[in-house]
Amino acid sequence: MDASDHTRTVRQSFSRQTRLFTDRDAVFAAREPAVPWLEPLHPDMIILDVACGAGHVAELVAPRVRQVVGLDVTTELLRIAATRLRDAGVANVLFQEGDAARLPFLDASFDVVYCQAALHHFPDPRPYVAEMARVCRPGGRVVISDMVAPSPRLRGPFDDLHRRIDPSHAATLLDTEITTLLRATVGPLAADPARRRATLPIDRLLTPVADREAVFAALRAELAGGPTTGFAPTEQDGQLLISVTTVAVTATPAGPSPTHR
Repeated sequence: MDASDHTRTVRQSFSRQTRLFTDRDAVFAAREPAVPWLEPLHPDMIILDVACGAGHVAELVAPRVRQVVGLDVTTELLRIAATRLRDAGVANVLFQEGDAARLPFLDASFDVVYCQAALHHFPDPRPYVAEMARVCRPGGRVVISDMVAPSPRLRGPFDDLHRRIDPSHAATLLDTEITTLLRATVGPLAADPARRRATLPIDRLLTPVADREAVFAALRAELAGGPTTGFAPTEQDGQLLISVTTVAVTATPAGPSPTHR
């Protein structure tokens, strides 16, 4: 599958997964009052949210900066985002449809460029991260937050099952691979990577694109002593739970710190 085919798969997949952003317990609807992995933020900053989904992180960031631009390939998610933020009276977020592999912005346009929970959808993440570095001002920050593979040994089973959950999943990286990628493509790390482990019911991730039967079969087989999936399934109060680890990595493009307007 080439890059354009994969982009089409991502668009089609998330067009059918809008509940991940809109349901009462939606996985990607931010509930935290802050986003510490994006700090520090300043009132004169212009921020780019790459693969912004339905704009939940952009909504959190907006009151603390000058402007946020959110870019995504999925029209349905951008419509949801625009409607919700308009109704909430948020006026400094601009949403734009576009491909993260070819960001439609001039070099050095943003103080901070971030991408949450999307790196594993990129077939080859290097050109995507290079684009983020290109549009970030020297001395600014590129921030990647994404799930990571549990180990080199379990990466294959983990990715295989994740594709059963979402066919637009490409591959996970190890946390050391993400730090190496950002150092090589963006610049030195601005802070130590922040790791977080989350446990949630598998039902919260299953949408019409998922092979529900295969997912449950694999997880229940692991609970019974079968092959390990990398999702560390457990059962609690009749619910089947999985665990994933995310890492947030910040790197700084070479050059002097940006002069805020």
